[in-house]
Amino acid sequence: MPVVPRPENVVIGSALVALGVLWTLANLGRIDLLATLRTWWPTTLVLWGTLELYNTLSRRGTR
Repeated sequence: MPVVPRPENVVIGSALVALGVLWTLANLGRIDLLATLRTWWPTTLVLWGTLELYNTLSRRGTR
């Protein structure tokens, strides 16, 4: 049986990779990291809410 990663783990891992890329670009002088984070931080709330909704609905479907 294949192991299926949980959606939360995929999002957290992707967020860490994205943050690392943003930080690297900021260190290279390509972007202004604080301005970028100020613009895109609500996306994390949307993703978190979507995952919570998905988990709630998937648990209901298995009962």
